[in-house]
Amino acid sequence: MKIELTTKHLVKRNKVICKILKPIAEKQLFVVPVSTTVEYVVSVKDSYSVITNPYTDRRFKTFIPNLLATYYERWYKKFLENEEIFYLDRAYLHFYLVDQKLKQEKEFCLLHCDPNEPDDAHHAKYKKSLHLHIQCSDSSWPHCDIWPHAHIALNTGYLDYVLKDISSLTKAIEEAVVMLKEEVLDSFPRS
Repeated sequence: MKIELTTKHLVKRNKVICKILKPIAEKQLFVVPVSTTVEYVVSVKDSYSVITNPYTDRRFKTFIPNLLATYYERWYKKFLENEEIFYLDRAYLHFYLVDQKLKQEKEFCLLHCDPNEPDDAHHAKYKKSLHLHIQCSDSSWPHCDIWPHAHIALNTGYLDYVLKDISSLTKAIEEAVVMLKEEVLDSFPRS
């Protein structure tokens, strides 16, 4: 499997995740781990409040008003010579536009990485890489339904390097977060 960590190193990842997301967060972030017999999930939130929702529904405020985000990593457990090892199943960052009047949120842009996607899976070479999904809600625009399902890979041609180890993947995620901040979020109106 690609991107494997021991339990000891996985726990240390909490600080790294907060550092990755710092450029887009409004305030300090907290990593919330959830462990079962088969998986270890870390998600991010921006308060110490009691957790009552699933990790996929946890949001944190970005520096843009009315734009929330979710970040989580899901790791699966396996044993290698009696040692507990975890491999990364997915690392997902989602952005949500919030309509205050309607009290609704809509997915806006998604950054995904599925490093252990089976090679025979449809779009595997794009899904393994860091890739973007663009949500397009204007149904009057021709072919708008294509974009949410497209895997726009950011590291095509460099997949072996990006998935070499957790350090390489972390660097690629950091760069992608900064790119999204500078090329997309910085263009948002602040009022």
